[in-house]
Formats: sequence, structure tokens, C-alpha cells
Amino acid sequence: MIPIILAGGSGTRFWPLSRRHRPKQFLSILGGDRSMIETTVDRLSPFASTDRPLQIVCRPDLVTPTKQHLPPSGDVEFIEEPVARNTAPAIALATLHIEYRYGDEPIAFFPADHFVGGQDGFERCVHLAARRAQKEAIITLGIPPTRPETGYGYIECSNAIADTGDEPRHHPVKAFVEKPDRQRAQDYLCSGRYLWNSGIFVLKPSTLWKEIRRQQPQMWPLLEEMQQIIAADSSTSEHLEAPFRKLEAISIDYAVMEGARNVEVIPALFRWSDVGHWGALNEVSETDDDNNLVDAEVLLDDVTDSIIVSRNGTRLIAASGLQQMVIVDTEEALLVVPKERAQRVRHLVDELRKRDREDLI
Repeated sequence: MIPIILAGGSGTRFWPLSRRHRPKQFLSILGGDRSMIETTVDRLSPFASTDRPLQIVCRPDLVTPTKQHLPPSGDVEFIEEPVARNTAPAIALATLHIEYRYGDEPIAFFPADHFVGGQDGFERCVHLAARRAQKEAIITLGIPPTRPETGYGYIECSNAIADTGDEPRHHPVKAFVEKPDRQRAQDYLCSGRYLWNSGIFVLKPSTLWKEIRRQQPQMWPLLEEMQQIIAADSSTSEHLEAPFRKLEAISIDYAVMEGARNVEVIPALFRWSDVGHWGALNEVSETDDDNNLVDAEVLLDDVTDSIIVSRNGTRLIAASGLQQMVIVDTEEALLVVPKERAQRVRHLVDELRKRDREDLI
């Protein structure tokens, strides 16, 4: 199995700490001083080797800063995405490179900026996924839901999923479901047939090409052109830009996964979060007795279930009577938002873009 990390990111959801050239995976927001890309590489290192190194897909301008977050020696190579075109083109590009180098071997795709807890269970699930991918299936890892979450996509199975203890099992996928409203999410939770979509999946190149030719036939001639370019000079990305730009900017879920014919899901034997916004941080990081995540010099009075982060030197943050708030202080900007509205930070970034405040983006 060839492990690949998808390390794009526009730096919007964790603004003002994240920026276009400092996306979420570069932040140390899970406790300690290690960035998310560092912990992801550590997590996947057991699957890599000198002759089959870990691959990282990212924009050319992120290659150097990514390297700065990794140890100088390690089994890591980079695949440069010429421009941002969403996950389906990025995954297709990476698959072309891997197929050229290693043939029709299973490839496992992992986001660079997710939280995973429980390395042993994680490895056993991934190993099973690789074995199932050899059987021409597309395998995704699903997370057993713990609450009626409206911020995640769901995976529907044909039957209720029984607890298998420490033994990973695979199940046929009936459907991929978009982010639901609150009532529907509650129904999903009660049914026992739904899992959160982790965005982790494993498949062989031949399986991906079969689905793309069937579901996205307009992409295939461009991918064949890119295949020829890689075969002629596998080390360059400049010649790939012209055909790559012509690919539709579409997610892998829309392009392939939702319409694929042979998809299986493995319920995760590990903790997981996509850490999608500031409000999710104290679910995966250490908190104080009042469930506050604090990474700043603070003076707090009756503050509970809040997140307070500072990257502004030694300036004190004092707060009183707050519940479920997010405060992020940097030298250039201060963010204050209720946790329940933390996903709307991207709308603030959109407004900054409209105001031509590139200095803050």
C-alpha cells in the first residue's frame, strides 16, 4: 500500500491564525508544539518504507514550508499540484504518479489535518482496507457517530452495524449522505446504520480509472494526456499545468465516491475528528476543569466551555461571564465568536477578500 497525504488547504477556517500560506496543517493546535502535518506523518510512517515512501500532495508554494515541519531525514516525497482544483483532480494526479512508479498497487489517501486517537486500531483498519482494495473494492473508513452532528457527511450501510470489539470488519455501502439537518442527524444516530465520513479511503489505480471513465468521461482524455507527460518526464509539474487546469474543480465524493458501484466501509476502531473549526478544538485537546482550552496568559472569571488562544506576545486576555466562546488573538487581528458560529469564520475571510485585505489573508 502506498500512503498519500492530501495537504492542500486555503487557511480560512482557523483564521486569523491560519492564512493562505499557513493553512491548518501547519498549526500546533492539538496541544504541545507539534503541527498537525507532523502528527499525520508520524501516524502514517509505519506504512512507508525507503522503497515506497510516504507521498504528500500540495501546491508548489507549500512544499518548502511543509518540509520545514518534517524531520530532515525520512521516507517522504512530494507530488506538486499545479493549481488548486479540489480533491478529485488532486487524487487523480497523485494516482497517475503512483501508478507510473509502482504499478497497480493499493493507494491510501489521508487528509493532512485530522485528529486520530488510537494508533493500533487505526493501523488495523488501514491494513484491512488495503487487503479489501486488492479485491477491486473502494474502501472508506467510517466513524461511529457519538452525537447528531450536522457538520459531517454520513455513510449509510444496509444493516445496523454491530460492535465487533477490536476486530475491524467491512460492510457494503448503500449510500453517501450529505450533511443533514439536526432532526435527520438524530435519526441517523438512532438507526445504527450510519457512520461519519472520515475522508480516508483506499483503492487501486485501475479501480479509480474504471469509475472515472464511467462517471466522469470528460476527465479521462485529460488524464491520459497527463499520463503521457508523466511517462516522458515524471519529475516535472510545469507541463502538467495546462491539462490539469482544464479538469473540473470537483471533490472526490461528488466525482467518484457517491456513484461508485463497489464501495465498502470499515467502522473505525479509533477516535477521529476533522477539527473543522475553532469550536471543535476542546473536543480533541486537553482542557481545564471548566472545559476551557487555554493557550494564552489569561485572567478568567466564570468562563466555561470556551477556547482562548493567543499568538500576541505577552498580552493578557481577561474575560468574565463567558460560555461557549472562541477568542483568538494575533498581532494583526482579534477573533471573537460563539462556538456555535465558529464555522462562519470562513465568511469573515470572504468579506476580507471583498475588501481587498490581502494583508490579513
